[in-house]
Amino acid sequence: MKRRDFLLSTMALTCTGFLPGILAESAAGAAGLTRFSDIQEKAATLAKSTYEKPDDRISDFWKKMSVEQFSKIYYNPKAPLWNDGGPFQMQFFHPGGPWFHHTVNITLQENGKEKDQTLQPGMFWYEGEQPTAKDFDNLHFAGFRVHHQLNSEYYDELISFLGSNYFRVLGRGQQYGLSIRGLAIDTAEKSGEEFPDFRGFWIEKPVSGSNELVIMALLDSPSITGAYRFVVTPGDETTIDVEVSLFARKDINKLGLAPLTSMYLYGENSRKLDDYRPEVHDSDGLMIHNSQNEWLWRPLARRRSPTISSFLDAGTKGFGLCQRDRSYDSYHDLDSRYQLRPSIWIEPKGDWGKGHVELVEINSDLETTDNIVCYWVSDTRLKAGQSHQYSYRLTSFLDSPQWPPVGRTLSTREGPANRPGFSYGNHEEARYFIVEFEGADLDTLAADSPIEAIFTCQDGKIYDMQCQKNPVNNQWRVSFNLSPPENRPCDIRGYLKLGDRALTETWTYLYTGKPV
Repeated sequence: MKRRDFLLSTMALTCTGFLPGILAESAAGAAGLTRFSDIQEKAATLAKSTYEKPDDRISDFWKKMSVEQFSKIYYNPKAPLWNDGGPFQMQFFHPGGPWFHHTVNITLQENGKEKDQTLQPGMFWYEGEQPTAKDFDNLHFAGFRVHHQLNSEYYDELISFLGSNYFRVLGRGQQYGLSIRGLAIDTAEKSGEEFPDFRGFWIEKPVSGSNELVIMALLDSPSITGAYRFVVTPGDETTIDVEVSLFARKDINKLGLAPLTSMYLYGENSRKLDDYRPEVHDSDGLMIHNSQNEWLWRPLARRRSPTISSFLDAGTKGFGLCQRDRSYDSYHDLDSRYQLRPSIWIEPKGDWGKGHVELVEINSDLETTDNIVCYWVSDTRLKAGQSHQYSYRLTSFLDSPQWPPVGRTLSTREGPANRPGFSYGNHEEARYFIVEFEGADLDTLAADSPIEAIFTCQDGKIYDMQCQKNPVNNQWRVSFNLSPPENRPCDIRGYLKLGDRALTETWTYLYTGKPV
């Protein structure tokens, strides 16, 4: 089984469940098909009632399965829904094993009718002990996935929803990496994080000739309910237009919108573990386009302790976790193929107001742990009884000249300033940094061009800075020494300019001590 099939176990998440009463009543029939306005109404009504945990409705046969037994459940390749030559096919995730004890209600809309989906004999193949007819009694699914002819005539996996409020999506030539969440509540707070659940889905079968898939969902948690509408358009850069309506049961301390979660084990700026691979990460940086039209790049790092960084702004234009290093030689991993992991870009629709992009970095020695989270936090807290509506576009991509449209940071390297082969005399804790930039404008500039490196630090001291063109890779390299402040972090930032024109995005870095 692949790492991501069971990644949710590392976060101690609760899988999605069925909500009696609210979901059981279908709007089909006299009222027609369920629409987004109906789900908004369901969410608003649900927020006025006491929260109920998802029911544990699967039999002991499924619950007691070990990881090995659960991994030997196979989806019947002849059983996908919508297997009629159309643009999409539907498959489902089986409940059971150590983690997926709760199920989610899935309703398919086709030919003007709605049908609740339940697991039927023949949908899956089972090795070893066989289930009985009773084990299939009103058995729903743990989640679902949609396939599309993304890369060839074969129907590849396009998008999947499995566990809590997590989902993942792919564009052409991509391989699953980071995950997306519907909502983050009190992430990295002392009170503990709350994980909402997608409790029900309504999926519209596209009409003939359409390349869009509409998925609607109802979200529920002790503090909040929500209605979601996802419009998925596959392609080289798959996009999802997301519309959300939230309804608060309780006052919420920190509400993270459009959250992304990823894995960063080590890279160029981190100490390598005992591993044959040069780097191991799904994402290597956070990119932000702020309201001042400035592009920021923050390389991810493996920290000694959990670290929270906030990027304050009013009207942020976009943000996302990105995998910029696309070279196989950086990973040498034929199984994980980290060079094909997608970047995800979040572009708010309308003005989200004052707030900040928050980045959480957690130390980890496990490749199976998603230890990086980012999301948007508004300055205005959501109080009990209040509602909030917002929308955004999510894009899954490999490389794009529009993110950013200027020169970009390609690598960040760090080591001791007092290094072998060079004169000593620096402060014992002084560090040596190398930052390399690339871009169309930079590549065409001669080595003697009067490019300036503008680098500053919030505290501490930058010295012995040099800027030069690297004749090996045609990139522009900035090197400098940093004398860090004692016992506190140091925020560094810098960019390249020619005359009055900025040539690159702004590289930012939070130095918290020697790499771990």
